[in-house]
Amino acid sequence: MGLVFLAVLTILIGLVVRAAAPSTGAREGAARLAGYALMFAGLVIAVLNSVVVISVGEVGVKHFLGTVDPQPLTQGVHFVNPLASVEKMSIREQSFPQDGGVERIEAQTSEQLNVTLEVALLFRLDPDLAPDLYQRIGTERQIKSQIVLNSVRNGVRDAVATKSINEIFSPNRREIAAEMRQAIQAKAGDRIEVLDVFVRDVQAPPKVREAIEDKLQREQQVAAERFQTEIIQERARQKIEEAKGIAEAQKIISEGLTPEYLTFHYIEQLGKMPAGSVVYVPTEGGVPLMREIGGGRR
Repeated sequence: MGLVFLAVLTILIGLVVRAAAPSTGAREGAARLAGYALMFAGLVIAVLNSVVVISVGEVGVKHFLGTVDPQPLTQGVHFVNPLASVEKMSIREQSFPQDGGVERIEAQTSEQLNVTLEVALLFRLDPDLAPDLYQRIGTERQIKSQIVLNSVRNGVRDAVATKSINEIFSPNRREIAAEMRQAIQAKAGDRIEVLDVFVRDVQAPPKVREAIEDKLQREQQVAAERFQTEIIQERARQKIEEAKGIAEAQKIISEGLTPEYLTFHYIEQLGKMPAGSVVYVPTEGGVPLMREIGGGRR
């Protein structure tokens, strides 16, 4: 709008210079030339003000005298009313807070315990809704401060209120972040599109944190003891199986040691022994006799 006033002012100055020019002489030509030059410059400024360039990743909202054009201006070159104003908004993915920061939010769990969360958000504006957002809320900065900030705070608190303190401090934070994204999207409605939510850190009062750490240590200790018990039970099971195998083998051996087999095995071994070997010869009376193979009886 400032360029329009500048263009009008330049044209008026050119008309004044043209009208105030002397009627005769060399000064008349110079004054008229200066007046025409000023008027031409004013026209150039007015034409330039009617050309709007929307860059990549932006959308333009045209408004004039309190009326917002419902048709957004897409990326490219557009010719508009030189008296109209164009508000540019980014439709790229944006982080909240900006520059990689985090928003610290205090919330209460289902047990009414206070926790502090550091949350970041990825969102974007719908280009088709840009004129409506501008008419209802204002500029992109106002949209961020009113819609995004309030939606993040209220959505995070609503999501945390349904969770216990153990669920908040569980390692699986992606599930909690997904529920936060749904809650934030419900608060924002169709005004923005929530792409992702990141839970960077969760802090609780010292007593609560100590109680959680003690509980985790007890759970780890119980898990370790359960693991040791399983090892002992497995070793005992292996011993039982080993004993069963030995007993089964002994049973098979004892059933197979018949008198006929023992006599056959005895004779077979005698044939393999070298001359001069001393052997025990069983008798019916149970008194063993010693005999030297290849020698006389003793």
